[in-house]
Amino acid sequence: MKILFYTKISPFPINGGERIRSYGLLKVLSELGHTVVAVVSNQNSINFADYKLKNVSYFELNNEAFTTFERITGKYYFSPSKKIYSVLDNLIEQNDFDFAFLDYAFIGQYIKMFKKTGIPVVYGTHNAESSLLLQEPVNGLFNKIRKIQFYWQAYRHERIFFPTANKLICVSEDDKSFYTKFMKSDKIHLIPNFLDESRYIANYNKEDYFIMTANFGAYMNKMGLKWIIEEVWNKTLDNEQKLLLVGKGSKEAYSELISTYDYKNIIAIGPVDDMVPYIAKAKAVLIPLLQGSGSRLKCLEAMALKTSIISTSKGVEGTVSHGFLVADTPEEFRKTIENFTVDKERESMLYNTFVSNYSLAKNKERMNRLIQELDIEKND
Repeated sequence: MKILFYTKISPFPINGGERIRSYGLLKVLSELGHTVVAVVSNQNSINFADYKLKNVSYFELNNEAFTTFERITGKYYFSPSKKIYSVLDNLIEQNDFDFAFLDYAFIGQYIKMFKKTGIPVVYGTHNAESSLLLQEPVNGLFNKIRKIQFYWQAYRHERIFFPTANKLICVSEDDKSFYTKFMKSDKIHLIPNFLDESRYIANYNKEDYFIMTANFGAYMNKMGLKWIIEEVWNKTLDNEQKLLLVGKGSKEAYSELISTYDYKNIIAIGPVDDMVPYIAKAKAVLIPLLQGSGSRLKCLEAMALKTSIISTSKGVEGTVSHGFLVADTPEEFRKTIENFTVDKERESMLYNTFVSNYSLAKNKERMNRLIQELDIEKND
């Protein structure tokens, strides 16, 4: 088939959860033999030739800055951008697309333009956005008002546009239950977060440190770090253990806390081009999340690299394995870190679970079933 893939995300370099998901979807479509025109943002000004995928051509379309009016009113949640609409419309005129794939966040307002020309639409979600927005803790009257505004805009977008898609993809059973509240369950397909296993072949010896990886600009990761530093870590633990914070915003997030909690063995690394060696060499990944939706790609990366995971229940939500070390109170989390030992059997269990359910190979099968179902419905 010929597919138009549109996302506001910059999938490359492949170094963050949203990017990993978008890249994975493109790689799956490529390996299934479909021809894909991928309309993507290019925030890092990369050379697309460095990320060549078979049968995939890239069309660069960077996101527009919102006006003050659009930010205040939330117009961008519901009205198509004239620039984006024009680009997509031209591509439709120049190509005979079998279906369109819209990936991530609030772009449901473009569904209508495809369906009016008979092109079915698959909408890919990375998490239940309105649910995620509702969980964010905020202080101050203004911030609370803005939170309510953003929540209702997301809530309305999901309920107005998502049911108009031919198929909607979610990443977890919890998210599926959320969407079935306002759309038909037979439209919803569960394709969990997954990784391209060929990118996670690593031969590193374990070193004596724990690691927390994240986009620390996202509130749930920032709150998780705050919980670790204020509730879990202490001077005794700091004298015995080392924790690396790796990812976008880690230095900034940590600097906001160290004026009160100045630990010598918590080290913020910042963003890195390749997270693999950091995770592979760690003795365990910490996922101290208290909020969230969908599932955590940081969890899957650890599983793929045979690195143990110490997490809250929320941190491993949406991912099924018997190999997680789960602790939901500060005392339990601290004690799990204190008593941790590397266990090869546990690491193998995590890896085997990854291969059987969260690898690209497995989810290529799931995507193929969705596309076959869409093709049957189109031809009926």
